[in-house]
Amino acid sequence: MRKLLARLGGIWLRTLRVHWVGPQPVDGGIFLLWHEHLPACIRAFSHRGINVLISSSEDGGLAATACASLGYRVQRGSSSHGGAAGLRRLARAICGRTQNEKILSHSSKIPIWAGMALDGPRGPRRLPKAGSLWLAQFTRLPVIPVWVQARTATRVSSWDRSVVPWPFSRIDVRLGAAFHPQSLEEIQLAMETLELADKNADNRR
Repeated sequence: MRKLLARLGGIWLRTLRVHWVGPQPVDGGIFLLWHEHLPACIRAFSHRGINVLISSSEDGGLAATACASLGYRVQRGSSSHGGAAGLRRLARAICGRTQNEKILSHSSKIPIWAGMALDGPRGPRRLPKAGSLWLAQFTRLPVIPVWVQARTATRVSSWDRSVVPWPFSRIDVRLGAAFHPQSLEEIQLAMETLELADKNADNRR
């Protein structure tokens, strides 16, 4: 049954129509998003070889299967289930190393990508956790704020008020400027600034 649900979830995600508001990313970095936008972002950033961290819980297994089918490189772990180990595995995957290898130089011309839900997997909602800052500083990659707007969607009554786009609906994806964060407050401000920019753009339409 779980395999069937994961397969159906993958089919649903493939029906979503992605519209980029502004340029798409090209240089590599860590995409930062709110947990509520996770379904839409899984579709928007598919087939880029992005490294992601997904909860090691049973529910996380569905998301992991769907992500793997859409071209993501999945690492398992969370703040409540082996979080520190999960972050270390994600960091090693980003840096292109194994237990016995040195970290590869970031001078490579091949873009290195990762994605992280800032407030996952259990919240509090829209409050960045320390793992995002640690990952950015450890890997020395810039972070890229992500904001998503689903034109036709339902909000789930979960802790994150998850946005679930309807099949075949359009999702608008807006990226903030890449930067190297020095604090969680800086990340929080960048996410809020990107949301405000999207709302102002909507008001001008």
